[in-house]
Amino acid sequence: MDQHDIFTGHYRLLQRNQAARQRLILDPKAGLNEYFGSGTVPEGQFQVEIIPQEPDTITILLPSPIEGDTSNEALDAACRRIFDILFTDGVGGYLIPDDSLTWVLRDMRSNILSRSQGTAFNL
Repeated sequence: MDQHDIFTGHYRLLQRNQAARQRLILDPKAGLNEYFGSGTVPEGQFQVEIIPQEPDTITILLPSPIEGDTSNEALDAACRRIFDILFTDGVGGYLIPDDSLTWVLRDMRSNILSRSQGTAFNL
């Protein structure tokens, strides 16, 4: 199973299986560990939030608030990546609001991919 299939399979499960979807929404870390295996989500002081897409809802992701420095440079840095994702057939992915969390996601994906060698997930 290649990397694309692993993550696509998970999204497909979440589209078909309401119980799995609800478990992931209620406790994202436990839901990811349930599907991909214990220890998938590294320990640390961060949260994982699930925003389920609904057919009749526009979802707005706000940039993290900035504290202290409100100079134009700080505001530009806080809002430098603004995207309108216009899909009518669904979109999934990760929003990483801080560079340090990039490594958390990299570790999660590495854990998943290392487990996938010879392992079949519940697709």
